[in-house]
Amino acid sequence: MLTHLGLRLDVDARTVELDGRPIHLTRSEFDLLAALLSAPNRVVSKNELVRELWGDGYSTGVEVADADRRTVEVHLANLRRKLGEDASSPRFIETVRGVGYRLAPAR
Repeated sequence: MLTHLGLRLDVDARTVELDGRPIHLTRSEFDLLAALLSAPNRVVSKNELVRELWGDGYSTGVEVADADRRTVEVHLANLRRKLGEDASSPRFIETVRGVGYRLAPAR
């Protein structure tokens, strides 16, 4: 079970709750959220997130395509919308410009 600020993600059951309410995510959204929750206090690069989504499709020696990084951005935008994120003051996911994403600190 991974938790952060009212968000609960059960990796084994592949379920997510926000403040006790179920949130329905796609496989990609779930995997991205799990990757971020598994790396508290650390920036996760877009390249790492691409590899998380496509696994063996990207070995460590293969250059990550710009289109795949943009796909991660789209999935993250959809995830934020489902979590009810405020772009000016994110509760869960912060963008680290030019690098990737990290969990927002508790306020």
